[in-house]
Amino acid sequence: MLKNFLNLWDPIKAVIYASSEKSFKRKEDILLLDSDIDYLKSILYIISIFVETTTKLQAENYPTIYYIIPHIYILYNKLKKLAIEFRVSLFSFKFFIILYNTKLIML
Repeated sequence: MLKNFLNLWDPIKAVIYASSEKSFKRKEDILLLDSDIDYLKSILYIISIFVETTTKLQAENYPTIYYIIPHIYILYNKLKKLAIEFRVSLFSFKFFIILYNTKLIML
């Protein structure tokens, strides 16, 4: 859903600018800043790392047990690169992983 929103952001912004509706009078209060969009893109990138692995490990037609260790290693390396890129500690990413896994369990 976030990916679709980001893909549609330019048309959404154009509609807000072009509209003369009362609800769009204060456009600066409605529109997201470029920094907000960049933040959402970063979040989408982080989440996409997990999507590939969880999709691969959810298979029902073939055994997936031998995929677990290589995919955990791939996840760890990608998160390590992200930590360097975003200049944050790996602890922050470990907290994110715990939070992400908790949400998966709750679903």
